[in-house]
Amino acid sequence: MRRIVPVFATGPIFATGLVFATGLVFATRTAPGSRTLRTARGGRPRETEEMLAMPFAEVPDGIRIYYEEHGTGEPVLLLMGTGADHTFWGPQIGPYSERYRTIVLDSRGTGRSSRPSDPTTCTAAALGRDALGVLDHLGIEQAHIGGLSLGSAVAQEIALASPERVLSLALHGTWGRSDEWFIRAIDTLEVPAEQGDIQRYMYWALMWVLSPRFLAEQPEAVADIVRTYLDENPYPPSREGIMGHTHADKLHDTLDRLPQIQARTLVTAGSMDWLVPPRYGEQVARAIPGARYHLFDDDFASHCACVEMADEWNRITLAFLAGKDIGVPLG
Repeated sequence: MRRIVPVFATGPIFATGLVFATGLVFATRTAPGSRTLRTARGGRPRETEEMLAMPFAEVPDGIRIYYEEHGTGEPVLLLMGTGADHTFWGPQIGPYSERYRTIVLDSRGTGRSSRPSDPTTCTAAALGRDALGVLDHLGIEQAHIGGLSLGSAVAQEIALASPERVLSLALHGTWGRSDEWFIRAIDTLEVPAEQGDIQRYMYWALMWVLSPRFLAEQPEAVADIVRTYLDENPYPPSREGIMGHTHADKLHDTLDRLPQIQARTLVTAGSMDWLVPPRYGEQVARAIPGARYHLFDDDFASHCACVEMADEWNRITLAFLAGKDIGVPLG
């Protein structure tokens, strides 16, 4: 029987005391005699017996989505951002799973999930249908939905398309409409990916999503991120996957529909988030009836505040899930 066991990384840590950006490294234990995962030419894993036993959901459009469940209780579905797989929720999985049935997944184009060759098939709405397909696969009628960055755009689409399935909505590093500034920012990620230069994509991505202090003060940890995400990753990011996500980023536009959202909603932003500055989150919070807004204000309050200042991020978001009024109304 195969188990997924969280193993905290032992390499350099954040100044804030956290493991580096991938959070949890997922080691596997297999029963005696089982076949281990091997890597095909080009670093892509072969479909072994073990891989076939992994938890996948068959969702519409012929997409297979890899997912994991941790803990018991009310379901919480966490959706990660551009080019990132489920492991980036590492700092949340432990604390969340102590109280909730926590579900994380590799969105299409990342990790073990399907990677469509046509990037234009990837939109926030399509990713939302994928996520709902996972809930259907698990027999879950309602869940708390949380999303970071592109994952927050997906969460918006879920709340708009299927409001009856959303127990609460948490939108982190979010925006409601991709304006010219944002599209140009995303272009800095898309262009190197389109050229097949994933190392350069990663170089620019870390500038956007990490805080200046972390980049300046933790060079070894930054190198660990790159090594873990690219060099040692059996399911590394691909040109097609990244371009699908940047396509979804640039097309996202729910601003005029956000007043239709009925769910209890928390919007958070980071004072040091360069990729999705707080002004975007404020606009979303004002548009959603009854939404509350919380600003993480710290030197490490980056786009990846959930990693750089995970203790505070978890405290705030878990309090919201528990029913507390977090943040302030802006509407």
